[in-house]
Amino acid sequence: MNMLHNGLKWLSAKQKQHVSSKVVYRRASLEYQPDAVLGRTRYESIDENGFTITAHTIDFLIAAEDLPLVPESGDLIVSENTVHEVIQLGDDGCWCWCDPHGIRRRIHTNIYKGAVP
Repeated sequence: MNMLHNGLKWLSAKQKQHVSSKVVYRRASLEYQPDAVLGRTRYESIDENGFTITAHTIDFLIAAEDLPLVPESGDLIVSENTVHEVIQLGDDGCWCWCDPHGIRRRIHTNIYKGAVP
């Protein structure tokens, strides 16, 4: 391991300890309760008329070791009685690594509009 990897693991652990909250991650009958740090991603898309639309997602930063599955669109995350749906962010997918070492995933969501499961 190198110094950068150790530093990123240390930072992830400190954030988990001091600025995270417990969430519920659901996919069908599977349910996990990892700690997550809230984040936000700003993105732009161009509509059919050529106008640029700027929006943001609510992101959950979750340690890979705390969530033993790869996030997929349609998965649900419950945080403080609010249900969020994992969404695709254009061609970039529904999640990305927070770091080059695969320590944490940044999972993109929007507020869930369906019936609360």
